[in-house]
Amino acid sequence: MEFGLFHEFPSMSDHNDAQAFDVAFVLVDGAERWGLDAIWLAELHFDPERSVLSAPLCIASAIAARTQRMKIGIAVQVLPLCNPLRIAEEAATVDQISRGRLIFGVGRSGVASTYEAYGVPYAESKERFAETLDIIRQAWTQPKVSHVGRFFRFQDVSVTPRPYQQPLPEIRVAATSADTFATTGQPGLP
Repeated sequence: MEFGLFHEFPSMSDHNDAQAFDVAFVLVDGAERWGLDAIWLAELHFDPERSVLSAPLCIASAIAARTQRMKIGIAVQVLPLCNPLRIAEEAATVDQISRGRLIFGVGRSGVASTYEAYGVPYAESKERFAETLDIIRQAWTQPKVSHVGRFFRFQDVSVTPRPYQQPLPEIRVAATSADTFATTGQPGLP
């Protein structure tokens, strides 16, 4: 059994952003001291009254540098909004800095307004998610990767660094719809 903390790095009406980060890291430090197994980081955009956590991999890197034992989970990286090569590099970097403590949680999110703000059609989220995750897995397990798909095209790219965990970090998929349960379960993803 895993005991952890889901952390949104909440905004605070009586604090500025810097103070909100300071308070949030006090909780991170406490979770490490208290012996929790993992800390899970949200990805929340364009909601300044709720959270200052829009870049979970950046925060995961900071947590990796200030902790020694606790796993660091992303809950979740919204893959359809990302370039897969960049996310593969950034997540592998966090895995290296943490010496293999990254749990790469991925999902699509149900917040259509975030997609709209980024100029990504929400109707494409399922296909973008699948293509992005496939590219990331290939980038972590192959010396060079080429891809020609609906959303991404590139030839002979070597992603660096490689993940610390071999062949790749643990991947967990957020699933809340019947079709996502099936597409997640078929390849055996948790």
